[in-house]
Amino acid sequence: MKHFVKTVSVILLAIVALTASNCNKTPNPPPDNIFSYRNPITNPPDEFKISFDISQIGDKIATVKFADSTVWTITNQGDSRVSFYIQNPEGEKQGINSSVTYGLRGGVWYQFIANNNNHTELRDFFCKLTKQQDSYDSFEPKF
Repeated sequence: MKHFVKTVSVILLAIVALTASNCNKTPNPPPDNIFSYRNPITNPPDEFKISFDISQIGDKIATVKFADSTVWTITNQGDSRVSFYIQNPEGEKQGINSSVTYGLRGGVWYQFIANNNNHTELRDFFCKLTKQQDSYDSFEPKF
């Protein structure tokens, strides 16, 4: 019986020690820098995603302001039945079916619009933005 109690005590001590060693570790950051469309996004990182809840029919609009004028690749990662657009401050819209690269101005608000016209079975829609190394000044097209 003493041997059993000693063995159980050692096992419990090992479990407590292993659990305590993980307490001070920094939690992992959110995967892929995912932002909700519901909150304005200001000065985003060089690569991020926008998550849209498209379970309801209608426009879901994310607003993004970039720190500097830079070149971005915008990738539609959602269902092709969802209409996805970018709108600049002048109100011009461009549809994004798969992936496009634009020079986008810093300091102004852009809108990213996902519209689930009539597919109530859809729930989530994502787009991904990746900053490019191209020079904004010499890059075309700008939007």
